[in-house]
Amino acid sequence: MGDKTLVVIDDDDLVGQLVVEAAQQVGFAARAVQDFEALKIQVDTAEPDVMVLDLVLPNVDGIQVLRYLADRGCKAKIWLLSGFDPKVVQTAERLGVSLGLNIVGALNKPVSVTTLKEELRKQLRESGDFSAHDLEQAIADDHLFVHYQPKVRLAGERIAETDSDVLTLTVDDTPFEVMGFEALARWRNPHGALVSPVKFIPVAESSRMIEQLTQSVFRQVIEALSQWKARGVRLNVAVNISPSTLADLDLPDRLADKAGALGVSPDQMILEITENSAVTEDPHFMDVLSRFRLKGFGLSLDDFGTGFSSLIQIYRMPFTELKIDRSFVSEMDQNEEAFTIVRSIVDLGHNLGMKVCAEGVETRASANTLMTLGCDYAQGFYFSRPVALPDIMRRIGTASALDVSRRIS
Repeated sequence: MGDKTLVVIDDDDLVGQLVVEAAQQVGFAARAVQDFEALKIQVDTAEPDVMVLDLVLPNVDGIQVLRYLADRGCKAKIWLLSGFDPKVVQTAERLGVSLGLNIVGALNKPVSVTTLKEELRKQLRESGDFSAHDLEQAIADDHLFVHYQPKVRLAGERIAETDSDVLTLTVDDTPFEVMGFEALARWRNPHGALVSPVKFIPVAESSRMIEQLTQSVFRQVIEALSQWKARGVRLNVAVNISPSTLADLDLPDRLADKAGALGVSPDQMILEITENSAVTEDPHFMDVLSRFRLKGFGLSLDDFGTGFSSLIQIYRMPFTELKIDRSFVSEMDQNEEAFTIVRSIVDLGHNLGMKVCAEGVETRASANTLMTLGCDYAQGFYFSRPVALPDIMRRIGTASALDVSRRIS
């Protein structure tokens, strides 16, 4: 495995050299360029693994560069670099993601060398090489596994802690009822590196392996639900589903049959579909979603607030839950506009007869704000990181609560 390559584009030579030196010290082969034409050459010839992009450049701006990279099919992990208005930077991040780019995050100017090195080391740890064949083999050999992040109840009727069929999670001496989990696919590649779903799911989609991956995740989730049922606990699990699989008219039947074979009710499963995916005129999309609902599956509109859906689309589609995107949740206690958006989404969901879940909750203050607003459910690192199935099984059916908060990544 060769050196990972990094390219930084910044018209300030001192900043460029600072990033290059930090990258070289942690193990990257790095180079700085100062203009767009030089960057084009690097993208075409070097195919960098990581890019650090200044949003304000002479003769071209960062948004134009992002669109160019998207048109070129750039697969690099991209850090945005800026001392500009944070709101503009956040908009650029969301635009990059919507264009299909792998936007890792934003670095503020002046750049902290310590922070930069820490983030670059993280990228090296997570960037083990793999091929589409490696992923295909992993799926065939059942080497993909599922971790579960708890979703806790914030509002509504709570069940007494003493009931044997209730799972609780205690954080800062406060018990929360665990009403379910979100299933998150994980894979350790042939080199032993943990590969981010952000990397392997696009490979699965482009190589037409996404259906096999989806079937693997669903099988593991259904088996987990069956095991929990045998221990006397009835929970639900949310599973992310690729829009490319929603053209399969027989998918609702196959998944319902798999659940029924193990005595799992479809209403214990929630299918999460991103807001951008819901913006489609494909008649099969509505057909498949309606059939899932008729069979009892729940439907959640994920990352709500970041896409381009209209109210009429939400009204027409049979969703049962809205999930508030983490970008709003993380900012709502410091940003009045983010707070207003979160409050509006909670009100919108309830007025349309849906439950509302907030993701990315990382502080007690955020949890308190969401409870005040009447948000139904929440998940995030404040409550728990994703948990391996054996850790959940050890606590189900015992006297102890699910005490997994902040323990397992």
